[in-house]
Amino acid sequence: MSRHQLEIDEIGKVVLILDKRFFALITVIWLTTALVPASSLGSTWKGEELLRQWREAAWRLGPFKLQPMLLLTNAGYDDNVYYYSRGNPVKDYTLTAGPAAEIYLGIKKKILLSFYGSPQYVYFYETKRERTWNYYGRAEMNFIFNRFLLTAGASYSDARQRWNTEIDIRPRQRERSLRAELLWQMRRKLSLSLSAKQSRYEYENLEYELFRIAEALNRTENYANATVYLQVTGRARFFADLEYGLFEFANPASRRDSESQALYGGFEFSPTGRIRGRIHVGYKYFNSKAAERQDYEGWVGDTNLQLRLLRRLWVRATLRRDVRFSLWYDNTFYLENIWSGGASFYLHRKIRLDYDYSDGRNRYPSQSVP
Repeated sequence: MSRHQLEIDEIGKVVLILDKRFFALITVIWLTTALVPASSLGSTWKGEELLRQWREAAWRLGPFKLQPMLLLTNAGYDDNVYYYSRGNPVKDYTLTAGPAAEIYLGIKKKILLSFYGSPQYVYFYETKRERTWNYYGRAEMNFIFNRFLLTAGASYSDARQRWNTEIDIRPRQRERSLRAELLWQMRRKLSLSLSAKQSRYEYENLEYELFRIAEALNRTENYANATVYLQVTGRARFFADLEYGLFEFANPASRRDSESQALYGGFEFSPTGRIRGRIHVGYKYFNSKAAERQDYEGWVGDTNLQLRLLRRLWVRATLRRDVRFSLWYDNTFYLENIWSGGASFYLHRKIRLDYDYSDGRNRYPSQSVP
């Protein structure tokens, strides 16, 4: 596949009750605010970033602050729309455009509500069947204290696009997510995050080479994470993340229910520095609950880095390796390996030209997994 383009077991089930007790969680967090002094705001690094976004929002409408945006992305030429690995790939001109807005509401100097919404139109010049509207939304409630940040949020997306490298078509996927996080700033440079997230994925009921996508892949994913952060420099932060995942599929006949445990480490770089992005690597145990299905144990990662070479010129590289759920036959998963490289030239602070090249390989349990 290549592409050019311009531009631990039952304990884990505690996450499953997130949707049923979500509003109870909000109530507990709200009551907690009465026990925490409100004399200082934003002392956690995430709290400071939230307050910076709030202060820099362009418009004020009564108690609300608004940051409007007009998004124009992926405008250019794609020489492999469906990521074909052989034959004659479909080539086309494409762009994605639409409005977006981030809305903030501050309450009593320690609560910050944020809302995001964006409808986006995906246009292809010749491949008309791929033209579509995609929708994205997010809402969060943040309790910002001296040494703690409490966050509860929900997000929604309804989009038709390439979700993985296994399926050549673009099925519509709806994702509904709930998340909660507690960040504790233990020391000036040391912090601890405890978080839980539940996401439900639903696909349109399309048939792809004798397999029905919705029957095979509709599922609920649950994650619980414990992450330690260490501020190394003003623009670089080290992290170590312990993760538990639990995956339950809507159709029991798919026999893809599974769980995972992973330990990650790496660095996050400031979005305002000369080096941006993150280094994220780890070791994962992926266990299928169907005894006859194979498991995976090995290295995974999701690393993306950008480097400014000149005032207007940036280069970037991405390396992604992880377990993905498979549509095919009796495979619970496949191992996706993707790398890419590219460059950006800025014509203006908010206008740039991109070039990207990517290549990838999928390996299945029946094959030797490196």
